[in-house]
Amino acid sequence: MVIAKEGECVGGLPVLADAKQAYLKEETAAEEFPLDNIRDFIKNLPEKEFTPEEKKAVTDGFPSLYQKNNDLEEFCNRNRINPINIWYWFKQSSIIPKQRMNTIAMEFLADIIREILMEDNDGIVPLVRNAGEEILINRIEKKFMEKGFTSAQFSQFDKVLGRELNEYLNKHFFKALSDHLNLFMYLPKTPFIWHITSGPAQGFDAYIIIYKWNRDRLFSIKSIYMEKRQSALKNRLSDLQDDKSPKAQEEKDLISKQIMEISTLKTKIDELLAQGYNPVLDDGVGKNIAPLQEKGIISYDVLNKGQLEKYLNADW
Repeated sequence: MVIAKEGECVGGLPVLADAKQAYLKEETAAEEFPLDNIRDFIKNLPEKEFTPEEKKAVTDGFPSLYQKNNDLEEFCNRNRINPINIWYWFKQSSIIPKQRMNTIAMEFLADIIREILMEDNDGIVPLVRNAGEEILINRIEKKFMEKGFTSAQFSQFDKVLGRELNEYLNKHFFKALSDHLNLFMYLPKTPFIWHITSGPAQGFDAYIIIYKWNRDRLFSIKSIYMEKRQSALKNRLSDLQDDKSPKAQEEKDLISKQIMEISTLKTKIDELLAQGYNPVLDDGVGKNIAPLQEKGIISYDVLNKGQLEKYLNADW
């Protein structure tokens, strides 16, 4: 039972009659907190009816239970309420705070992307067009339909995620996944999906999955995907050559930056391959991702400075 830090035990405070009966019948709760030794105690708890205003004053605070440094014990003590009432009202409320909802959506999206990458022949899926394959966001929409979602539900996913999906994929997903998988504070983050990028102009961007990642895949990114993307950009630049409109000039400036980014990324990949980069799954995320992070070709620094140095110098 939850106890008060000072004064009366909150586990002995009055409960709703319905909450008491529901808790005594609840098999899931009893698995974690066996009732054998406290069943009589719960049966003998004083009962109380709560006004709608009293209930609302408590339930309005439920979203705070998802915040750090705010657990059930603190919540019960602050509100002077029996935890059985909290359990009962919380079960009825079906509240999912926005932050938690966004996290659930990210986890769902990660599962979708993992499926797509594992079904892909080489586990490389571009985020940008004209790289030789269907882009990720289109595949995600198809995967939603395969799983029985409607087009309207897919359109609403932005709201659940908290950001527009394409923006999220390009700018936020890799960091969110990496931070979410930071299971132990003093150990490296372990994302299983990586975001390869040429830079902010998005000359080339793709997701890869570590279960299919190897030296040949890195070479394929350069020789197949980036080559096709660069060729398409050069053709588009040629098409715009005689167009002097401000809009065309803006597009030409962007394409020029993208082509330069791709050339720089090709050089970085050549350097990695020349240095003997040869990722092996059993070596773990840290050792395999460190050379990519050092070259600046992943969109987020998964390793801190000390971890990066450690894995770059690892001889195992």
